[in-house]
Amino acid sequence: MKNEVPWIIVWGYGADIRATRGTLTIREGTSRRSYPLSSLSHLLIAGGHTLETAAIMHLTTNNIPVSFFDIHGEPVGTVRPPGYSAYPLRSAQKNIPVHRFAMSVIISSLKSRMRYLNELGSGRTDGLYYKGELEILADASCELEFLITLPELARVFLLTRNMYYEILSRVAAPDLGYQRREKPPYLDPINAMFAHGYAVLYASTAVSVAGAGLDPEIGSLYGTIIPPGKNRNACVMDIMEPLMTPMIDRVVMDMAQEGIIAGRYEISSRCLLSEKLMEEYNLRLADSIDSNGIDRAVAEYTDAVATQV
Repeated sequence: MKNEVPWIIVWGYGADIRATRGTLTIREGTSRRSYPLSSLSHLLIAGGHTLETAAIMHLTTNNIPVSFFDIHGEPVGTVRPPGYSAYPLRSAQKNIPVHRFAMSVIISSLKSRMRYLNELGSGRTDGLYYKGELEILADASCELEFLITLPELARVFLLTRNMYYEILSRVAAPDLGYQRREKPPYLDPINAMFAHGYAVLYASTAVSVAGAGLDPEIGSLYGTIIPPGKNRNACVMDIMEPLMTPMIDRVVMDMAQEGIIAGRYEISSRCLLSEKLMEEYNLRLADSIDSNGIDRAVAEYTDAVATQV
């Protein structure tokens, strides 16, 4: 699959964005990056920046839309060239082989989770798995290729996902109160941190999905088999599912094992994370959430949708 990313994302605050007839230039502090307009398909701006009016003119003249998001990745608006389709791949998305695409998401996420669990279990003298658990996960992975109905895929996906989150609880201190993935309101710090990290990853993925011209509401695993959740779009959830373990879960569980979470939260009607804990967590997320990796995943998904393979 292709890994080319023909959209540009400007995220954060303080960038100066300009364009001539043939070049887009972005200045961020002392750094500067330039792109030929002929190589771009979309400019996405999230946060607070300076954008010259002339830049919008040159971009739209070259049939390049400009989309705006707040700092959390929520869409604000789009400036589109005349006749430009907001989601040029919507028709192709509606015709994807849902079963094959959903299975691909499940296999990728299950492999990612099992790799991490095996990494956590290596070197532990007390063992990470209860009797039969590893066999269940391995059998589920082998069983996937023989499942022919969407409900069967949903059953295996939910089973393995729930087991994964329960197994993670065994590497966290018991006094943190984490046992499994819960629904809000969260009454333990690990679930609260998962939710925050997934929101940041979702926002990052959503911006990239918009840049690729995908309709964020059309998914395969999510939206067709599994509800995407409140204020979540199915296509974004499909793409971010295999990224959750390496980019979010690893950070949270590292902090739990290092003892950084203990004493830095309060429990009332929900878990409130301290300012110092959130500061440390966000710094680690900034290193862990790989925007280039997200863009590559979106580009691969886009290419699969376009070619239907």
